[in-house]
Amino acid sequence: MPKTRHKTLVVLFLAGTVVGCAAVPEDPKAQTVTQALAAGTPASGEQVEPGFDRRSELIFQYLLADIAARRGDSQAAAEAMLRAAEISQDPDVVVRAYGLSMQAGHHAPALEMARLLVQLMPDSDRPRVLELQALMALGRPDEFFNTLVEYNNEPGSKPGRNLRRASEILGRSADPSAWLSVMERLAEHYADEPEVHLAHAWLAYKASRPDLAEGALNRALSLHPGWQQVALMKLGQLKKADDRAALSAFTTKFLVEFPDSNDLRLAWARLLTEWGELESALEQFNELAHRLPGNNDAIYASGVLSLEIGDIQNAARWLGRYLELDPDHDQSRLYLAQIAVQEERYDDALAWLRAVTESELYFDAQLRIGAALAAAGRVEEAVDHLVGIVPDSVAEQVRIYLAHEQILRGTRGLDAALSLLDAALADIPDNAELLYARGLVSAQLKFIEKHELDMRRLIELEPDNAHAYNALGYTLADQTDRLDEALTLIEQAIELLPGDPFILDSLGWVHYRLGHTDLAREFLQKAIGIRMDAEIAAHLGEVLWMDGHQDQAREVWQRGRQSDPANPVLQETLRKFDL
Repeated sequence: MPKTRHKTLVVLFLAGTVVGCAAVPEDPKAQTVTQALAAGTPASGEQVEPGFDRRSELIFQYLLADIAARRGDSQAAAEAMLRAAEISQDPDVVVRAYGLSMQAGHHAPALEMARLLVQLMPDSDRPRVLELQALMALGRPDEFFNTLVEYNNEPGSKPGRNLRRASEILGRSADPSAWLSVMERLAEHYADEPEVHLAHAWLAYKASRPDLAEGALNRALSLHPGWQQVALMKLGQLKKADDRAALSAFTTKFLVEFPDSNDLRLAWARLLTEWGELESALEQFNELAHRLPGNNDAIYASGVLSLEIGDIQNAARWLGRYLELDPDHDQSRLYLAQIAVQEERYDDALAWLRAVTESELYFDAQLRIGAALAAAGRVEEAVDHLVGIVPDSVAEQVRIYLAHEQILRGTRGLDAALSLLDAALADIPDNAELLYARGLVSAQLKFIEKHELDMRRLIELEPDNAHAYNALGYTLADQTDRLDEALTLIEQAIELLPGDPFILDSLGWVHYRLGHTDLAREFLQKAIGIRMDAEIAAHLGEVLWMDGHQDQAREVWQRGRQSDPANPVLQETLRKFDL
């Protein structure tokens, strides 16, 4: 039985129990009621026996409704609860009768229950809301209008809030457009009430009438300039329509006119981040952080975005400030350690990493300690540290092997890294991440056969692994004359992962090797447009150079140098052209 307590029923039931508990086992009427409840039907057919008093009938009808509802018989449940509500006049019972009636599609009795609640609960808004819901379900627009106006005229009523509630109710109808005429009448009736125009706009959007919504929002703003709720609704709808130009123009103008609109500024900053316009997003987050010095979201976002665009000094400042506001935030410590490594402040990085205690980040911090030690030239200490980490799973052991391999690759060369990966795969055979890592190292060592064996095994294990197809295809295109086979593999990769910049780079490179210069340039430009990467820049620059566009090639290579000056592919390409 539901946990909702009904005071009237409880009192009556307890009273009945106290009076007759000793006689219940022998009471034939009580036995008849029990049997009727079990059967889900009244003991005497259509009517309860005349000898039953109102208290017994109330208990009977309530329990009958409860049993019928449990059995999924919504019609019987609604009818029985209506009878219980009429007898009890208890608001909780009436509310339940209303709900069961609406569920059964009995909207007229539900309306009666709502109006009964208006009498029983004169100081509550809830009965009026239920009444409006029933009128909407009955399709009575004139009554809906008149009831709402009457409600708004009651002492202490809040018309603006009531109008917004009414709009929400109408928006849940099967056809919101059928109720636009009612909202238009309300907008005329309350023409000087900003809330009615906001409510009108919301229903117009639900009815797929953005033209009406636009006019209503503009009217709301003329009555209440700078109203953020209206601006946020407009932002949301323009986003839904994917009208970036209109959205940007509206939001920028609004924030210039009403710079204290912090909620709108936050929503706009998040949207800019979603679009990848990181510098513009950072500008908004910075402004918000200055206006609201205690706003953690803005401060943290400013730190993360500053780090993302390479402004590590401001990133450190914002993240340090955030950590002052939230000293337990270990993710900020990881970012600050990353910045310290970039600035070659390795002791500071190790201090940040060793302060991480959060369970979800602790393992990652331990791996980073190894990397920081290696970057500081303390390679033996780094290796000892990684070896000393006790993994909790195979996945963690794999990550330890990969971190170790990275250190060896950077300090002792590719042969040492390959030896480690051979040992790792002997320990964890056929692990996809380890196969992929060993394949890449083999390709760099020009061990084509070993590379191909690993990548084909990986494809066998994971037929949808786009990166495996791409790695094998690129290696064949770059280091062999099996160009048609390479193209097939890379095309399979791009089908699995459309738009991936590294696969587009491979596709451009194989077309360049096949002599398809125009296609090569198209794919490489698309790739670098998605992600500025030194290796992509090396490939695109070479294609441009060979196509007679030396100035453009130099510009692309310069951008690649700024991205990753130590990239071996870019360095080799520049040597090839004596640059």
